Amino acid sequence: MTVDKYTYNQQEQRYEVYRSSPARRFGDAGIMALIGFALFAAYLLVSGSVFNAPTPKQLVLERRNARLMDRIEYIGQKASRQVDRLAELEMRDNKVYRPIFGMDEIPSAVRNCGYAATGRYAFLQQFTNAGFLTETLRRQDVIERKAVMQSKSYDDVEKMASHIEDMAKCVPSLIPVCPGSGITITSPFGYRLHPIFQSVFFHSGTDISGPRSTPIYAAADGVVTEVKYSERGYGNEIDIDHGFGYSTRYAHLLSTNVVQGQKVRRGDQIATMGSSGQATGVHLHYEVMYKSQQINPANYFDKNIDPRTYMTMVTPAAKINHR
Repeated sequence: MTVDKYTYNQQEQRYEVYRSSPARRFGDAGIMALIGFALFAAYLLVSGSVFNAPTPKQLVLERRNARLMDRIEYIGQKASRQVDRLAELEMRDNKVYRPIFGMDEIPSAVRNCGYAATGRYAFLQQFTNAGFLTETLRRQDVIERKAVMQSKSYDDVEKMASHIEDMAKCVPSLIPVCPGSGITITSPFGYRLHPIFQSVFFHSGTDISGPRSTPIYAAADGVVTEVKYSERGYGNEIDIDHGFGYSTRYAHLLSTNVVQGQKVRRGDQIATMGSSGQATGVHLHYEVMYKSQQINPANYFDKNIDPRTYMTMVTPAAKINHR
């Protein structure tokens, strides 16, 4: 049923049926459609904001998560400083403390052992900040491992330090021949023209010449490991293990006063000077080894010691009774 619309005609003073043109009716319909579309879009916008907005509980959790991430980042920064500090301690341990007592360095591979496995932190992959959390935990593990290793190393150094007096007695610091008239260093440590083969060879010790039968003394406390006639040209030879990585060799001897396994003290007479083996004259070939590597014996000599003082530090073979 169609409801007619009326309009008042003032000139004729009566109501007449209102007839709108088709264009007017189309325009009114378009306006109404636009208004409806605008209202619908506004509804979607408002409803979306309402339904997607975080709840109060979510807001609390987000703030708490942000604070936790700040703390974790602070822990990571602190861990970085701790790693740097441990690296400094490792350097001092390897380059200063351990060498003092003849101890080997601890390789980085040993200090860092145990943290190369890629699956160790796999359980963290479920979290949003997995990479950050993994790196932070890895650093903490490395710090713990290195701290334990460093603590053990210091325990070892402390144990060695408690034997410092024994170690001092084992360093070959005494020249094995009393300095004085007729005693000369004829061939130092290093490359030289070999007196027999007339070719340049590395001379692994120091040659000290003197009169035949000159007494030869142990350079430090130790245990005799070899008393033999060397087949490689050293003739009568004595080798002594002093401990703490040190050992000494005495060659071209005329006679020996010790046997294998015998304990000796610094200054004990162990032999007499001769020219046995491949030798062009009477002399002592003397070597110092540290961890099986020949080193220059002159580094340990007291070059200023006088014969009188020297003789108060040694014991002739006839007076040795500590067997």
